[in-house]
Amino acid sequence: MVARFSSLGIPHHRFPPFSPVGPSPHQQQSSSWDFSPILMAPASSHRGHQWICDLVRGSCLLLLLVVSNLLLCQGAEDYAPYCKNQPGNCRIPLQSLFERATLVASNNYRLAREMFNEFNKQFGEGKNFTSKVINSCHTEFMTTPNNKEAAANTEDEALLRLVISLLHSWDEPLHQAVTELLHRNGASPDILARAKEIEDKTKVLLEGVEMIQKRVHPGEKKNEPYPVWSEKSSLTADDEDVRQTAFYRMFHCLHRDSSKISTYINLLKCRFTPC
Repeated sequence: MVARFSSLGIPHHRFPPFSPVGPSPHQQQSSSWDFSPILMAPASSHRGHQWICDLVRGSCLLLLLVVSNLLLCQGAEDYAPYCKNQPGNCRIPLQSLFERATLVASNNYRLAREMFNEFNKQFGEGKNFTSKVINSCHTEFMTTPNNKEAAANTEDEALLRLVISLLHSWDEPLHQAVTELLHRNGASPDILARAKEIEDKTKVLLEGVEMIQKRVHPGEKKNEPYPVWSEKSSLTADDEDVRQTAFYRMFHCLHRDSSKISTYINLLKCRFTPC
């Protein structure tokens, strides 16, 4: 069976409040890197259709992401987990792990972008949200590469720890966002659906990256803290302006961090497998 995933941390400057790396209260203990199909959220320009991953069986297992939102598949075609019915201890090829991770990370980034744009479209008109959220992300004080070139020059151990720390830091805010949207009258179903999918797939991605880390750096056992989100009171406030600003900040920061995570995983993939 596929090995379970564990956690690790990231080098950083001194942060605001931190929690030790490890399974959070909302991290699903039973999830596994089993290569079950990823159901994409509907693209905003093609409502009513389902995004389906057209995945390849065998050692490759996987497809390249949909191009330009044009390839929409009707119906679902399940495919067996990589290790199903294989004798002995199954070891998923590293390339398959990276392909899965890049797919999930890219999908999360797309969903985060769409969710941020949808929220801004619905609630941003006439609001000066941008000035209120500049440099206010809870991950702001993490030491991250300034651009893709700097990331390309960062050691892979550091990039892996950085990705894992970022993923851990979004577990609590995503859980609270989904909870609040579920109980808030008038919440957008599209925003809720995207937030829920990102929450679920972030757990999957964390497991995958930790499995990759164990594979490429088996001796790495360093567990470092990660930034703690502390905006729950604003997210659940009765004051509509305070609450909307908190959601705008969260979606803005998630969009930014999802882009970083996707970029770093793609860079790591090219270091360890053919691009």
